[in-house]
Amino acid sequence: MYSWVDMREINNTHSPRRKHINYMHKKTEKEKPAPQNALTTEQFLSLYSNKKTKANYRLAIKHYLRITTGRAVSNKNLNTACDRYIEELTAGNRNYYLDCKTYGQKLCETYSPTTANLYLRCACLWLEECGFPLTKRERQRLTAQLPPPKPKKCEIELKRKTLRIIYDALPKHMGTLLLVLLASGMRLGETLQLKKTDIRWEEKRTEISIPAEITKTKTARTTYLTEEAAEALLDYLQMRKDKDERLFLITRESAQYHLRRAAVQLGLTQTINGRTQSIHWHMTRKWFISRFSLAANKDVAEHIAGHEGYLSVSYRRYTKKQILKEYIKAEKKLSILKGRE
Repeated sequence: MYSWVDMREINNTHSPRRKHINYMHKKTEKEKPAPQNALTTEQFLSLYSNKKTKANYRLAIKHYLRITTGRAVSNKNLNTACDRYIEELTAGNRNYYLDCKTYGQKLCETYSPTTANLYLRCACLWLEECGFPLTKRERQRLTAQLPPPKPKKCEIELKRKTLRIIYDALPKHMGTLLLVLLASGMRLGETLQLKKTDIRWEEKRTEISIPAEITKTKTARTTYLTEEAAEALLDYLQMRKDKDERLFLITRESAQYHLRRAAVQLGLTQTINGRTQSIHWHMTRKWFISRFSLAANKDVAEHIAGHEGYLSVSYRRYTKKQILKEYIKAEKKLSILKGRE
């Protein structure tokens, strides 16, 4: 602790001690160690197999560097421009949060809300992979300055009560499929390609290992089932008499037909201002991510659901044990048959 005499000397901007403290603070800021396990821009872009996704990230990074540095950036000099910018961050000569804020403001002036949100998210993920992550609060502040994206489709808001009604209206095997999708965040196509051997009936939570070859991102991942979904799936499998290795004996066409039929029977399709509101299987993924995020980490929800951009980040940031812990925290929010809002 400083005495009042020490403090008086420190507060004097011309004193030797004050100058020494200022020097040490400046030195500490300048000599930040280089980020560990950081990726180069090319390594970051190589994480994405989808050409359109990779092109979006490349374009977002170019726009980011042009806006924040004022330099000309093209595909030819992109790597050089990225390296120079990262060097400036490492040296402490730039504030990447303020740069992201400027970037978001400029995007709002030029692009639609949806595109602005996409490009800002791309830039933030790129920075994170390069070793410069934003805090949760910083990301919230950046998102708050952007206008909300306009909905692409006119969809019915899925509530727990609505999902219960849909579940009761579906045939038993389709109801089981609904519970599995709501609990796991999987895509319909992924779920219908699973085999019985992909399921592990663990003590804590039933685990599903999704092979890379059946995923959209061509990256294997793990998800889990709520107790109610696991019970329904086990009942469905025990009821079957066949020896088929497939987890579900359901086609995509059959699944679409039964869901549309239930929606019509329940009066869940309606036309407003020339636009038809309806329900579809992809809405279960939106339900999973939004409900999971209410009780646990959103990044983990995006990772479990298999969204590109979150897979590589979460694999390094969270262990399997931590991901399961987050899932258990969110389980109550993901269940539709047990408990009420």
